Amino acid sequence: MTYRPHLSERALSQLGGFPTDALTALVKAMADVCENPYDPLTSMATDDPQVRRADFGDHGFVTFLILDSVEIVRVVDILWAG
Repeated sequence: MTYRPHLSERALSQLGGFPTDALTALVKAMADVCENPYDPLTSMATDDPQVRRADFGDHGFVTFLILDSVEIVRVVDILWAG
């Protein structure tokens, strides 16, 4: 089952000024996550089983909410420290 990605308004606002290589790494990471958002090889669990984190590139983390009923991965926060 493949989930669809969805970026929250907050996540969209965090992409302003993102370097091209960071955006490319984020897209690749989210493509992997959307194949199986619960896969421990592509994302990390949090205290909430529906919220997970994935790293991307050398300096980034993305936090997302898994909406199983509609098969959506909603990106809620993006951190790029590069």
